[in-house]
Amino acid sequence: MVEGTGGRNVINTKIKGSTCLYAVIGDPISHSISPELHNQIFERMGVNKAYIPIRIRPQDLQNGIPLLRDNIKGFNVTIPHKQEIMKYLDDLDERARAYGAVNTVKIEDGKLKGYNTDGLGFMMSLERENIDLEHKRILLAGAGGSARVVAYELLHKGCSLTIANRSEKRGQQLAAELEKSTGSGKVKSCRIEDIQPGYDIIINATPVGMHPFIDEMPIKEELLEGASLVYDLVYNPDQTKLLRTAAEKRIKTINGFPMLFYQAIKAQEIWLGETLRDDITDGVFIEMKEYLLKKR
Repeated sequence: MVEGTGGRNVINTKIKGSTCLYAVIGDPISHSISPELHNQIFERMGVNKAYIPIRIRPQDLQNGIPLLRDNIKGFNVTIPHKQEIMKYLDDLDERARAYGAVNTVKIEDGKLKGYNTDGLGFMMSLERENIDLEHKRILLAGAGGSARVVAYELLHKGCSLTIANRSEKRGQQLAAELEKSTGSGKVKSCRIEDIQPGYDIIINATPVGMHPFIDEMPIKEELLEGASLVYDLVYNPDQTKLLRTAAEKRIKTINGFPMLFYQAIKAQEIWLGETLRDDITDGVFIEMKEYLLKKR
C-alpha cells in the first residue's frame, strides 16, 4: 500500500494544480524531518514546489514506482528501500554504485536516475567547519552503510583509516571492499575491543548514542586522548554521551545534523540543476537547528 502521511509539513504546504511535487519514501516515514527541511528551502526560493512524505511498504515498492514516475519530479529514499530501489531505476551515478545504496532519485523524461548524496553531505559538513584532513589518522567505529559512505569519501581524500567493528569479519570485509573500490592502501580493520589510542579524528557510525543506547559510548573514553575532533553521525539526541565526554576534554565535536542537512542540499541541487545560494542554505540551517531543538 502507498500512503501519503499527514501532519504539519503537508498541511502547511500550499499545493496547487501546477505545483511540482517532490517526496520522501520509506516505512515508517512519519518521523522524517525531510519535508520540513525541503519545504523551507522551496519557500525561501519562492518557487511553486512542495515536498511530501509517502509511506510505501516493502512489498509495495515495485507497484509504487509508476505512481512516483507519473506524479513527481524527484524523491528521497530512506529505510528500508535504499538498496531495493536500485532494481527499478534506469541509471545510477558513480557514488550510488560505490555505496550500493540510493537516497535520491531524479525523474526526467520518464527516466529515474539514482544518486547518493550522503557522502557529499558528510564532506560538506567537514568543509563548513574548516576541518583539515591531510595526514590525519582516523578511527571509524562501525561497518554498516553509513560507515561505508564515510570511509569511501575519506579514502578518496588520501586519509589513513582504521575501521573498528564489534564483528571483526564484517569490518575486514568492508575494508577489503573499500581497498578494491578506492584503490587505497590506507585502510585496515580491527575489533572495537582491540583499538589502541593515537587517532586524530574519531567518527561514530554506529547506533550507539541513540535511543535505547543513550547512556553508552561506542569506544572507551581513554581512546579520546590526543584526538582533535570527534564526529558522531547520530543527530538525535543533539549531544550523545560520546560528544559530551569529548567536549569535557575540550575536543572539537560535530553531531550528525550537518551531514543530514547538506545531503538534503545536494539532493535539491540535483533536482533543480543549480547550486543553492548561501543565504538560502545558511538561513534554513539555522531554522532547522531551532526546529529540531523545539521538537525534542
